This record gives sequence, C-alpha cells and structure tokens, in this order.
Amino acid sequence: MAGIPKRLRIAVVGERASGKSYLLYDLIHAFGLLGYQPEELPLGYPHSSFGTYFYDTFNSVTGGMRGTEHYACRPDNHYGAWLSRGTLGRRLEVDFLNIPGEVFDMGNDNDRMGMFFNLRQLIERREKGLFFLSTWRNQAGLEKKLIVTKDLDLINGISSRASSQLRYGSYLNWDNLRCELQEGKYKEVNRRPVSGKYIFKHMSELQTDSLLLTIKQCWKNITSTQQISLEDYDAKQVLFYFYPLVYCQQATDLIICDNLMVDSKLGKLLERVAYFMREGSARPNAYLAFRSADGILKNCSSVTKTSLAGASTADASVRNLLYEGMVQEIIREMNDAEAAAVLPQGWEYRIRHRPGIGVGQSFWHLLNATAVNKRSSLRSVFRKRVNLEELSQQPGFILPPHVYFTATPVDADCRIYDNDPSDMTRFINNENGRIRSFTAEVNGARVQHMCLGSYQLLTDILLQNGIHSEGLRHRGEHLKFIQSMI
Repeated sequence: MAGIPKRLRIAVVGERASGKSYLLYDLIHAFGLLGYQPEELPLGYPHSSFGTYFYDTFNSVTGGMRGTEHYACRPDNHYGAWLSRGTLGRRLEVDFLNIPGEVFDMGNDNDRMGMFFNLRQLIERREKGLFFLSTWRNQAGLEKKLIVTKDLDLINGISSRASSQLRYGSYLNWDNLRCELQEGKYKEVNRRPVSGKYIFKHMSELQTDSLLLTIKQCWKNITSTQQISLEDYDAKQVLFYFYPLVYCQQATDLIICDNLMVDSKLGKLLERVAYFMREGSARPNAYLAFRSADGILKNCSSVTKTSLAGASTADASVRNLLYEGMVQEIIREMNDAEAAAVLPQGWEYRIRHRPGIGVGQSFWHLLNATAVNKRSSLRSVFRKRVNLEELSQQPGFILPPHVYFTATPVDADCRIYDNDPSDMTRFINNENGRIRSFTAEVNGARVQHMCLGSYQLLTDILLQNGIHSEGLRHRGEHLKFIQSMI
C-alpha cells in the first residue's frame, strides 16, 4: 500500500429518529461507490467491522433498522474499516461513532461540559504511578487492554456474568470484567504504569469499563487539589458519557443529523456542540445532514428526477447531476415565492431557520467555532477559503456550506421506497404489484443504492481531509459552494 495511511474519525450526533443509523449505512455504501474496498482487519483491531454494523443494526427477518438506544460506549461498539482503492492507492483507516444528542444535553449552565473539561485536565496531569495498563491475551491472540490500579487482582475473587442487555445499557463492574476474562480464557501478560496523557491518546484501544472503574477508585488521588464530589459527577452522567465526549474531541469530522419531518431542538444541540468545540482543543470539520430528502425528491421536476436517464450508473459521480438539480429547486423555492413548490408543508420554515441566520446562529455558529485556529496547509491548495462572516450576510436565502439533504430509501433508478405500513422500520417499493424491500434489494445487489446526499457528503469529508475522489466530477456551482474550504 503506497503512502502513509490517512485516518478519518467521524462522530455522528443527533437526537432519536434524526437519521444517524441510516446515514452511517449510506456512508458505508458511498465508500463503495467511490471505489473503496475493505481490507482484512488486523487481529488486534479495536472496533467492530462495517459488516458487523449491518448485523447489529438490521433485523435480518424484516429488513428493518433498529433505532439507537441509550447505550454504554466502548471501542467495540463503534465501527471501522481499512479501505483501499487498489494496491497503489493510499489506505483510509476510518471509524464512526453513533452519538445520541443527549450526550450534549448539559443542563442550563452547561455543567456536564465544564465538569468534563475539569476532570480531563486533572487526569492528564497525572504522571506514571497511579494508572496501570494491564494487557490480557488469549490463545487465539486476541487482546484486551485494561486500565487498573497497581495491585488490583482480576484472577481471584467473585466473577459474575452480565447479560447482553445489561452490557449494552450499562458499564460493568469488576466482577463482570473478571467473568469476561475467564470465559474468554485470557491471561495477563503485562502490567505497566502509564500517565494520564497516555490514556487519552489511546482511549479507543482501552477497555472503557475498567477505565471508568479505576477513575472512581482513584477519585481522591485524581482530585486531591480540588474539592470535587464523585456523586455530582455521577448525577450529571459525566463518566457515563466520558467516552463519546473524548471521541468528539479526537474526531476529524463531525456530522450533526436532523429530521425535516418533525419539529426538533436542533438549534439547542448545535449551540451546545459549538460551545464544546470552542472550549476544547478539537477542531473537526463540521457538517449538517437533513434526513428525509426523499420527500423533496418526490416533488421535484421530471427534468431533475430523470437527470440520470441515459447516463452510465457505473460512473457513480453522475449522481451529482440529480443532487445538483434537487438543491437548485430547493434554493429557487426558498428565494422565489412564485417558484414551483418542491418542499412539503412546513419544510421551508424548518430549512430556513434550523441552519440559522448569521454566524452567531445555529449551524453557522458551529462552522465558525470549528473554523477557529484550524491548521491545515492543504486547505489553501484547493481554493480560496470562504469568509463565513461575509457569506452569512448575503441577501436572500443561502444555505451554509456543508449542509446536505439525505435520503436512504432511493435506488440508482430513482425509485423511492416508502415506509412499510405494517413495519415502519423498513422501506418498500410497490411498482405494478411488485413489492421490493430496500435493504434486501441493495444488500442482494439487485439494485444500486443512490446514496442521495450521503455520496456528496462523503465526497466533502474526503475533500476537507485533503483527498480528491471521483465524487468531484459532474459538480455544479451549488455543490462546489457547499463543499467550500472554510
């Protein structure tokens, strides 16, 4: 494999039913459309594979998708892959984390964020001697890396198996961890002291439950310079959400999801995320993905919907023609009262106000927060950077850069799949009496996935990280603007 691998860490944040799970499904397919194929993962890879994502997320009997519930984040319940485009291409090492919007539900005074920043700083100050890295290995070569105290005994003592339901929704205790090590036939092969900074640098490799248990066990030592109550931190769920908050600080890219079909608190979420990003050291590229663009596509002109007619679907970039036409019709309606209505009832207001007006509002605010002090020599290579202040003050309605309208249930022949009335978690298409299930058709390779909006979003993610892709072909002026460097 030529060149140093490029790593993408993508945090996907949104409220329930905002489209996070479907967007991840779409992005995985979009990598394939851009020519990326998965490599075999090394034995010690800390995350679950893209294939495991489909297994964990879809109901194999109905073809429906399970929603994201309140869950305990660990390295093994987010998903990744090593991707390549032939033997001469540069490898992409990609991982995603699906983050519920409630992680950023901080209360009136953003208490959780302030408490998180304070605790992180206290842990990072600890030199070697308080935390120990305990490495366990079984005969198959699988490893678990725990953070423990110097004298913790994980061989002798009570062991208790945690149910899969308990493990999904809660972090484990030492008895549960002792049982997992015993059942997996793991043996400790090394225990060495590590610093607090080491923990954050290697967070995605560490067994999260052990880290949180050790933080609690060492609480007095960690907070010796301050009077901080562990009970207060538990009440604010700082430790429960510790892993996703750290991940957001380490992400290269941050996608906020929202559902156009329903009223939402997107503005509040964007404000909190922007505050978190501005106060921390993270400066990821930020994007906004609206779910339910199939509702827009249904009302688009026949010219837009048939823009792929006669084009070769083998060239995935022709999807840009359809997307460009759809966005042009949206903008035209937003700026011209006499334009044909492509937006369902109430959507114009939502689209107009959710991104916000001016750099101090909503998504403009998040773009501004993440753009501060960004350091990338690559940005000036592609084109002149966009001035957000000037852009947001332009007359007429204008979408901020990096805002996308996405829809899962559309195939490459522009068939739109609707919710099955008998099972709202899955999509079906009834064409002349023939009923198709979207996931069955796509996963069975009987049709290609359009990846409406998500294909363009992934092209943008790659571009912002200095990677040119096939998705840059057939871009009109709207897409070039949406994918601007900031």
